[in-house]
Amino acid sequence: MAALWKTCQQCLRYGFSNVSIYTSITAVNAISKRNFKAHWVAPTLRELKRRKVIEEDRNGGQKIFHRSTFLEWNYDAEIFAFSNRLGEKFNDSSLRAALTHKSYIERETARLSDVGVESNLQFQDNEALAQKGGEIMSKFINGYLRAVFTQVPEELIRAMHDFLTSNSTLETVAKHIGLGDLMLCADFPCKTETYVKSFKAVVAALAESSGEERARVFVQDLVVTQLYGQDVNELWNPVDPVGNLTAILKREGKAEPEFRLIRQSGSSSILAVYYVGVYSDKNFISEGAGESLEVAKEMAAREALKKLFHTEDSMRALPFGRQLKNIQSKIAQLENQPNVQLSEWISKKVMSAVH
Repeated sequence: MAALWKTCQQCLRYGFSNVSIYTSITAVNAISKRNFKAHWVAPTLRELKRRKVIEEDRNGGQKIFHRSTFLEWNYDAEIFAFSNRLGEKFNDSSLRAALTHKSYIERETARLSDVGVESNLQFQDNEALAQKGGEIMSKFINGYLRAVFTQVPEELIRAMHDFLTSNSTLETVAKHIGLGDLMLCADFPCKTETYVKSFKAVVAALAESSGEERARVFVQDLVVTQLYGQDVNELWNPVDPVGNLTAILKREGKAEPEFRLIRQSGSSSILAVYYVGVYSDKNFISEGAGESLEVAKEMAAREALKKLFHTEDSMRALPFGRQLKNIQSKIAQLENQPNVQLSEWISKKVMSAVH
């Protein structure tokens, strides 16, 4: 207290500029503290961890609990949030039917029968909706691909369609929009077939609620966009690229392809690479590289087919949104009109089909 009074007197006499108002404070009676735990805590934690590892090994991984087991679970609120999260308007009954699997109804009926309760469940499964949604999805995808890839053979269109409608692709989309927590089914974690069927049923439910046009836009935004980052040429593997190229050039009235070795490197090592060019009527078409002459020849033929089908690495990005206005009318028109088959492909026939 005396030190503080002395400091105040100095401040009044000399001002605040030369005197520090902070004084050093020395710690008195500072006692270090340690956190002690009972001797049984560490062995107990080790035992609990050991039991957890054994349980995970027995179950094939960490056990996953369904969201319905949580205390704050509210299925009605989740259904409402799902519709708003997607920005779509669903009929409540249609959406609930789309998310109800047949196995769930069978399980609930059997459970009520076991306890002696007469089962008269007013549930509708998603079998019919899934079939309808699959048809809507397949038709739109075919029309979109044929309107965008006008110069590719129908075999490549079919390969891209099969990729987009495959179980793995649709399961990925269904998981990303949160269907796993909303589906009513007997199995958990849900099987791939359950995800696929529920997603197709949601497409049909949207068509019934907001019209088929909204369902087509829904498929475009969630399913067709899965082609981004994919090399469409790798989705289709022609059996004989050299033979296909030869047949196309013959139908075009051109000379057979001539393969020439352009350059090579490291031919006497395990890292050999050969560059082969394709020529027709002394005109360069494309080139390819490979670890042997046969592989390089096949790759050169594949590059030539890419050039003919306009599916090179530098092709335009897929159109979406406002860019679809120019081909919107073609999509519906080409849903049931296949592209030219590979065995009949010539540039004149393709151009006539486009125009």
